[in-house]
Amino acid sequence: MADKRRPGRTKAPKAPAPVAYHIRVAVDLAGNFKYTADGIPDASYIRPKNGDTITWSVTLAGMPVPFQVEFPEFSPFSQGVGVVRSLYQETQPLTVNVPSYYRGNQVFKYSVAISNGWSDDPVVEPVPSDGLFTDAVDVITLSIDGQDNLLVAPANATYPHGAVTWQWAVGSIPDDFMVTFTNPPAGWPLQTTSQNYLLALNMQNPGGPVAYAVQTLHIGLSNGNASLQIT
Repeated sequence: MADKRRPGRTKAPKAPAPVAYHIRVAVDLAGNFKYTADGIPDASYIRPKNGDTITWSVTLAGMPVPFQVEFPEFSPFSQGVGVVRSLYQETQPLTVNVPSYYRGNQVFKYSVAISNGWSDDPVVEPVPSDGLFTDAVDVITLSIDGQDNLLVAPANATYPHGAVTWQWAVGSIPDDFMVTFTNPPAGWPLQTTSQNYLLALNMQNPGGPVAYAVQTLHIGLSNGNASLQIT
């Protein structure tokens, strides 16, 4: 049979099948929370894509307990669901669906609270999709030198459109921080704050280089000499 495919035409990449994350929260008698999922030894920080689902279950000393999961600010789920509760069973799956118009931090802090009042604060960071279905992320690293100066590396970053993450260098003593852009292009946030020491932005609109400042929230350090260009 003749090959009817057009010469030179390549297949478009297929989106990966949705992943069903089941986050199992094990609380010990000292009040320590441990998060695991299939193939993920530390699920206190996960990076799902839009279309993936998340469920939670919680045990205290190995026994199921009532619990609540709450996203106190913007929720990454369809219909904006921000609170789920369960009496001993795992929760119903919630579908990750961060809308395209959302311009804030892609790191969503949430709380897990059990019936005796103990709680903890892990994060979910949905991965923006640019049509290439990749987990690649461009990173800008924060650190503090021996003279207590806040360093940003690279100070003048140029990245293709997609996910850009600000995070602390390994070994740094982290603090939450605020990033403020000067005259950003349309679609960029003017000012955004980290969650659990992480800031991730979906930078889809080209522009720059745009000057920005980083200011820590508690330890009194700042750096106003950085820039970002998105191509």
